[in-house]
Amino acid sequence: MASERDSRLFVVAIDFGTTYSGYAFSTRSEYLNEKSKIQSPIWNSGQLLSHKSPTILLLNKEKEFVNFGYDAENCYSRMTAKERMEHYYFHRFKMMLYTKDDKIKLTRNTVLSDIGGKEMPAIDVFAKSIKHFKDHFIDALLTRNYNMAYEKNDVTWVLTVPAIWDEPAKQFMQEAAEKAGICKKSLLICLEPEAAAIYCKWISIEKDQNALITMKPGRRFLVLDAGGGTIDMAMQEVREDGKLQEINRAEGGDWGGIYVDDEFKQMLECIVSKPVIESFRMEYTDDYIELIRHFETKKRENQSGNKVNIQFPASLLEIQAANDIAMRIEHKGLKDKVELKKGRLFIQKMKYEAFFNKVVNKIVVKVEEMLVSDTAKGTKVIIMVGGFSESLFLQRRMRDSFPNCTVVIPQECGLAVLKGAVIFGHDPEIIAARIVKNTYGVCINTPFNNNNHPASKKKLINGKEYCTDKFDIHVNKGKFIHCNEETNSNYSPLYEDQTSVKFRVFVSDKEYPQYTDEEGCKEIGSLTVPMPDTTGGTNRTVNVKFKFGATKITVEGFDETSKKSVNVKIDFLENNP
Repeated sequence: MASERDSRLFVVAIDFGTTYSGYAFSTRSEYLNEKSKIQSPIWNSGQLLSHKSPTILLLNKEKEFVNFGYDAENCYSRMTAKERMEHYYFHRFKMMLYTKDDKIKLTRNTVLSDIGGKEMPAIDVFAKSIKHFKDHFIDALLTRNYNMAYEKNDVTWVLTVPAIWDEPAKQFMQEAAEKAGICKKSLLICLEPEAAAIYCKWISIEKDQNALITMKPGRRFLVLDAGGGTIDMAMQEVREDGKLQEINRAEGGDWGGIYVDDEFKQMLECIVSKPVIESFRMEYTDDYIELIRHFETKKRENQSGNKVNIQFPASLLEIQAANDIAMRIEHKGLKDKVELKKGRLFIQKMKYEAFFNKVVNKIVVKVEEMLVSDTAKGTKVIIMVGGFSESLFLQRRMRDSFPNCTVVIPQECGLAVLKGAVIFGHDPEIIAARIVKNTYGVCINTPFNNNNHPASKKKLINGKEYCTDKFDIHVNKGKFIHCNEETNSNYSPLYEDQTSVKFRVFVSDKEYPQYTDEEGCKEIGSLTVPMPDTTGGTNRTVNVKFKFGATKITVEGFDETSKKSVNVKIDFLENNP
């Protein structure tokens, strides 16, 4: 696979974000000559140019693609109320893949609701969005006479995902990409904070007395990838060979920039009422979109005065008079915090900063926990990337909270993940080692021991007593493991005439699970290894091999007698909720 990938002409990375998405690419020759030479298209909103566009998908009533990004946003805002009812408008839908517990199961049949409540299979929504970027890149190839390159499968595709996502979410994205027409063999999954670390590895990010210091061997740093929906934190170390290795498990949560927007929207609903805001959103969609864009810009600016002013839409005042709003402000106890004056909403600095505090406080606490861990010793650099990292408020809180660390915001911090993913596509083994997030193993029957095994697990098989449902661990949660590192265990058949053996593969969120039916254990796949030669009876051996070093786990079964192997398809997704 490595040689096949090395011969491919292009690497294209798609950064599918909660609020903004985009893609970037480079040729193999560009990567070999200058790794930082990475191209990405420019998207036009009508008022500004950007390397990313809003994660918004617009479909017609037949569920066919109409537009994506700024074009979808602008097209929808110009529609009549009847046209909007007929169309599907999905925005900020990436977060439905993030599940903090097992109460909500992600499946192939999971549905998404659009802005008007109309439902559609989630995998189709993601697939159509990915296909938009794929088709856009292919069109660009055609204009450059590179169409033959694509036809010959000369493209490696990379999809970025948060490191805190679980395995079902990663598989969901992979299957959505396949549904979008991307060949499985041409697809790589890249963890977002790892992509950011790769990007920072190849640029000079620190200044010390005006001298640039690059990422030298032994340098340890924490990557804070602050996106719209999730916050990812990963700790990396530069090895002597120049590659990167994870030194602590990735941490994070749903503390992204969209939750600051939610606090602002809740305040608006408080001072004009939720029904009025809903009416404003439906009747004056273009003005509503512009209001949210305006607040997004304010989030990135340095607010130096005592008040932050927001342009208040005139159309909103047509629905709710200014006098009524002033009365509601006083009634809600916000008179000293918010004021509507001459078409502008003035928010006291303390009230404005309160929009940020709920999520920023969680970020600071989690970063502190990671920095005081045993494995973090010597980590004095915090690199902030992602769209939310452009917030000056978040930057200031990080510097104030960690005065002993150098907090670095690299140029184009919002593109760090995207460009790092392109480099990863050219060299996936640039991440040399990772920390295993869960415990993995297989379910076996082992000779019963009265002192160690419960009586409920005793079963008589072929005249012998066995303990059933034993979790035979191949790798423990939290273990440091190198890229392409393997674990091997040998097993024997229970019956002399047995012509195959089936292994059920399990995952657990516990470090040392004992049995596969314990809480926190889940079956994720199975493999059947043929053993056609029965002359050895029960003295025959089957080897099961796990590979953990990549972003996806693989399992292989091998019959020592016939010398034949079988790969297991690990399925983290269910077909039904």
